[in-house]
Amino acid sequence: MMKVLIADDEIIIREGISNIIPWSELGFTLLKPVSSAEEVIQQLEVECPDILISDIRMKGMTGLELVSYIAKHNYQIESILLTGYDDFEYIQEAIRQNVCDYLLKTSSPEEIISAAERARKRLEKVKEYDHLKISEEERNVNDHIRAVLQHESAMFDYSYVVKSIPILTEPPYQLLLIDAAADSLQAHEELWNSYLNGKWIRLHKHTLILVKREKYLKDDYLLQVASRKIKEIYQKPIIMSSIVSSLDELPDLYKRVISFIPYQWVLPDQPFLIEKDISNRNGIPYSENIIKHKDALMNCIKEGNEENLKKWVSDLVDWLFCHPNATPESIQFYVQNLYMESIRFINHLGGTKGMEKYDSMPPIQKWFEHPKETLFSLFFMIFMNYKISYQKSTNYVEDSILYMEKHLGEPITLKEVAAEIPVHPNYLSDVIRKKTGKSYVELLTDLRIKKASEYLMYTSISVKEITQLVGYNDSKYFTKIFKKSFGMTPSQYRDTNMHTKK
Repeated sequence: MMKVLIADDEIIIREGISNIIPWSELGFTLLKPVSSAEEVIQQLEVECPDILISDIRMKGMTGLELVSYIAKHNYQIESILLTGYDDFEYIQEAIRQNVCDYLLKTSSPEEIISAAERARKRLEKVKEYDHLKISEEERNVNDHIRAVLQHESAMFDYSYVVKSIPILTEPPYQLLLIDAAADSLQAHEELWNSYLNGKWIRLHKHTLILVKREKYLKDDYLLQVASRKIKEIYQKPIIMSSIVSSLDELPDLYKRVISFIPYQWVLPDQPFLIEKDISNRNGIPYSENIIKHKDALMNCIKEGNEENLKKWVSDLVDWLFCHPNATPESIQFYVQNLYMESIRFINHLGGTKGMEKYDSMPPIQKWFEHPKETLFSLFFMIFMNYKISYQKSTNYVEDSILYMEKHLGEPITLKEVAAEIPVHPNYLSDVIRKKTGKSYVELLTDLRIKKASEYLMYTSISVKEITQLVGYNDSKYFTKIFKKSFGMTPSQYRDTNMHTKK
């Protein structure tokens, strides 16, 4: 409600206006009446009124002088002056000073109420105009900052921004990002500013906070408290840039915090993500567990067990996202390679070359929020295509390969494999030759040499150990067979691939 203050050195006048009119019923708050202009000035520092009803002539400072003082100090007050019949010269001066209204001291309650209502309407219009003016200025500043952040503006108008946002007058600064559009931007900005100063801006689907930090970062505790409060609202961590000494660095800060968005899923339990912590991560080495994951995936697909595939995906995601050096890019690269390798392998087993039956690996932003569900749907397509399209015609061969891969380090005979299927050894030999173009022995040799090449490329196991792991007892014979396939010895193969990876 608008506040009304009555000032008159005649007690009858001020008490009469105070008591005869039902101010609260009319939507006004009546402040304690005063007897002089000096008391009004004191009241301005305690509780500033919206409407002042003052005698035009009082002892000491007059009502006109009081109105001049109010205008000079930019108080947003509507002044109504009380005059007598013989105050014509004063009324003329009041008009010259743009006094809002004046009343005769003999005015009726209805006339006084009408004057107060006119003053209220004028104030509402002024406040509405000021609000629109502030809103327009704020929009212009926000638009300028957005343009600078996105490199749409070649020059950062520092003085213009600082004039509109005085808290940004001096460095240091920090840019924060929340991967969500604020529903109550103003309310959340007020909450944030109850801890430390910050300018909130919407940009695309994100919320940005341009924070004015204290020198020597004495406000670090407040920053952490405010960040936790905001995380409770958004259920998302705050991504924090490094701290800079110039607003000219804002575009680079924005580019960096945007690139860190996927880390909210890699580090989901942290209320804030700090740039220096993120930049220390080196990524998951591709060779770390790739053979293990690939072999386990192939077994899930060839065994046709959906639950095992689901568990494989779950274990893979847990391992990737909990890896101490994980970066979004290295996770994407690791899974992308597993996905493409499995497609190539299944197409090779089925005798096809195309990959048109499979979706492309989605970008990070599309699958990091629900990684297990997304990856399972991708690998399930391979699982089903193999099961439906290939398994009927290649069942004996694929079952044989599956068994052989599991027992590569053992002396596996055709008879033993056929008994496992089960099928007659001669029939299995014919099926293998028709399907692969190779004899049983040639197929077994290929599987052993391929597995040996993977050990050489992705592990530091010695050649002698690898020889035994893939089912050979004689290292010289193994080297001969390997060289026949790759045109180089196992040691040369390892050195060449290590050099390539470097």
